[in-house]
Amino acid sequence: MGSYGKLATRVFDTDVPVMVKILELTKGAKDPIRLGKGAVYWQPPEQALEKVKQIAWEPSTSNYGTHKGLPELKDALTKKLCLENKLCNSSVMVTAGSNQGFLNLLLTLCDVTDSMVLFAPYFFDAHMSFRMTGITNILVGPSNPKTLQPDADL
Repeated sequence: MGSYGKLATRVFDTDVPVMVKILELTKGAKDPIRLGKGAVYWQPPEQALEKVKQIAWEPSTSNYGTHKGLPELKDALTKKLCLENKLCNSSVMVTAGSNQGFLNLLLTLCDVTDSMVLFAPYFFDAHMSFRMTGITNILVGPSNPKTLQPDADL
């Protein structure tokens, strides 16, 4: 990206993800052990790469599909939610990851004029998603430090 002048101002108002900061901190360390979540520039586990080699040529893997995910996977997840979690009136959308799913919900349900409440501790990507979509009225509510359950009464 040669020119920052073409980027939306909301991008500059968004904090750098914690994982990027951690990666910068560990650059000089010898053989650091990273216990954080996966990031796009970190190598996947070897067994995951081997599995990709096995299934990459299957049409169901390499062709574009419906935006809601593979029907077979959606059906299996819907059954699982009903049988194991007793969530029988749920809709399922399969995404590339939880961040994409959260952003899909955010774009569907929220307007930039809405107020959002996050309860500490919260996942930094949620706060970042709010900011990047123009939502700036973000309240951070307290949680019980022992149970991490949100305290909605305060």
